[in-house]
Amino acid sequence: MGLVLGGCATSTDQKPTVIGTYPADECLSCEAIMPRSVPITYLILHHTAAPLPSALAILRGKDPQHKVGIHYLVSDETVPRVFKLAAEEFSTSHAGKSKWLNIKSMNQSSIGIEIVNLDGNTNVYPKEQISKIIDLSLDIVKRHQIPATNVLAHSDIAIGRKIDPGSNFPWKLLAESGVGAWPDDVDVARFKILYTQKIPSNVEIFDMLITYGYRPENAQANTIKSALDAFQRHFRTSKVNGEADAETIAILAALNFKYRKK
Repeated sequence: MGLVLGGCATSTDQKPTVIGTYPADECLSCEAIMPRSVPITYLILHHTAAPLPSALAILRGKDPQHKVGIHYLVSDETVPRVFKLAAEEFSTSHAGKSKWLNIKSMNQSSIGIEIVNLDGNTNVYPKEQISKIIDLSLDIVKRHQIPATNVLAHSDIAIGRKIDPGSNFPWKLLAESGVGAWPDDVDVARFKILYTQKIPSNVEIFDMLITYGYRPENAQANTIKSALDAFQRHFRTSKVNGEADAETIAILAALNFKYRKK
């Protein structure tokens, strides 16, 4: 019964459907779905690391040895299409081993969007594709009232394991369009003055990362470096090296000031 309800009418359907108020271009069925046990409170973005045909084959969850799935996939065609693979009322296995705030597995609480790009750290995202992603994401976050800080990269929730959607993904543009979090420039500049004088210790950086939502395992130097690498892929894409420089820590402090202050 789950398979019938979780996708579209049949696995061969390819007809327009509606995602809230946003039209999907293609409707297919994903078999890797489960009933939800918690409300939807997160939106997770991924890149496929595979071309469209391979991505569709994998993400429909038909391989018994590789049961992965996704709710939506945005193609990289000249005129990008949005594929709906699973109904939002079901969870899919898109996040894998993942952590954010007090959640240890993100599949149940999230909607997943895959974006066709072989590597978002080296390949640009065409503006037409980004426009589709923004429209789709806006519809999702508005309907489910997903907070800005709950729109995340796969790399945010799987530190050291995933690097998608990559440093070329335009998170700032999405935030300016109403999807996701971004620090205020004035706060970054203010904190940068402070951290130019002295970089916090790894323990202090660990606490700052934890406050925002990242879940590094400990405050050891290599662990903090991996966590900052993930952080930079989202919020400081001009320099992704895991180093705790003044600008990186200022951005982190500015985010906590804007979104996490009590």
